[in-house]
Amino acid sequence: MTSPQNTEEKKAPTPEEEAQAAPARHGLVLILLILASVLTFTYQLPFKLAAIGFAIAAVVWSVKYIVAVVKTKQRRNMSLGILGGLLSVYLIFSTMSSVILWPVQSKYEECLRDAITQQAQLSCTSEYQSGLGDWFKQVTGQDLDLPGTN
Repeated sequence: MTSPQNTEEKKAPTPEEEAQAAPARHGLVLILLILASVLTFTYQLPFKLAAIGFAIAAVVWSVKYIVAVVKTKQRRNMSLGILGGLLSVYLIFSTMSSVILWPVQSKYEECLRDAITQQAQLSCTSEYQSGLGDWFKQVTGQDLDLPGTN
């Protein structure tokens, strides 16, 4: 049993040890931000906007991670920062496309939520494609030719 007055003192880490541990800390935060962004991306539309915030934070944190990796000369670990940043940028653009198509997308999500049968889900998809075509025609003045539709 150890006594309450432990004679061993824990030494504070040196600045060099802290610098060597920085990539691991930054990597953990980066992974958590990416995970939060991916999870919130799967929510329905008003809550899906949180994915943009997490993804922007992940892009910033991936830059911090890459800088920490370069400073400590651990370049073999740089792939996490690069892939994390690219995935976050992809999630930003994907979420922004849902925001741009908000009226059509929210109607589709509501329809799918209420659909019980596969036929109802197919009907929702058909309505979504026609709504997407109408939106595209309204914005560009041209018809949208989706593959697989007549």
